[in-house]
Amino acid sequence: MEIKRFFVSHDAIIQVGSSVRVSGEEFIHAVKVSRYKVGYRLILSNGDGFDYDCVITEVGKDFFTCKVESAEKNGNELTIPLSLYLCAIEKTDVAVQKATEIGAKEIHLMISAFTNAKNQNLDRLHKIALESAKQCGRAVVPKIYAPVSFEEGIKDAAARYANVILCYENATSGRIADSISSKDDSVAIVIGSEGGFSPEEVRFAEENGAKVVTLGRRVLRAETACIVSLAFVAEEIEKNESMRS
Repeated sequence: MEIKRFFVSHDAIIQVGSSVRVSGEEFIHAVKVSRYKVGYRLILSNGDGFDYDCVITEVGKDFFTCKVESAEKNGNELTIPLSLYLCAIEKTDVAVQKATEIGAKEIHLMISAFTNAKNQNLDRLHKIALESAKQCGRAVVPKIYAPVSFEEGIKDAAARYANVILCYENATSGRIADSISSKDDSVAIVIGSEGGFSPEEVRFAEENGAKVVTLGRRVLRAETACIVSLAFVAEEIEKNESMRS
C-alpha cells in the first residue's frame, strides 16, 4: 500500500520513539478518506525539513495516534529559503500550487498599483499548498501571508532576504541566472499582477535593493511568470549546491 504523507502543526514536537496525536483535516484524510487503520505506515511532517516514518497505534473518533520509528532529512527541499512575493492575481491558486511544487518556502501577497484581485481566500490557498506539498513529496508547506501594500512587501523582502529579484515585463536587460550568487543564503522573487508594475514601483524596488530582471521578450501571464522565475532560481540554487558538494 502507498505510504502517504501527512502534516501536523509547526509547533508539534516529533521525536523518534515518541507518539504523535493527529486530528482535524489530516485525521479525516487519513482515516475517513484513505481508510487508514492501526498498523498502517505513514510519513509525518511538521515543517522542520524531516520525514518521520510512523506507524498508527490507535484510531479514535476524531484522532489517530502514531509512533515515530525513524527520521530522515527530506531530499526534496532547497538548501536555502526561496520566497515568492506576488501581487495578488485572479489565478493565485495556480501560482501557489506551482510555487509549492518548485520549492518556495513562503508566499507573500501584495497589492500593487494595477492589482485587480484584491480579495484572497487564504484558507483555500493554504489547502492548495498543503495538497501540493504532499503530492510532490515536500516536508514543508509554504506559509502564505495576507496581502499588504507593495511598498510594505518590498521593504519586508529587503529586510528578510539576502537577494531580492523583481521580474519586470519592460526590462530589456538582466537575467535571473546572472543575478544569483553562490554566496546567497536566501532569495525572494517579486512578480507583478496582470497589469504589471508601474515605473514608480520598479524605482521604489530598486531603491530598496531589488535587482530588476527580464524573463525574455515575451510578456508572460502572472502565474506563468511565477513558474518560470521560480524554476530559474531553483535551478541556480541546486547548481550551486552541486558545485559545493
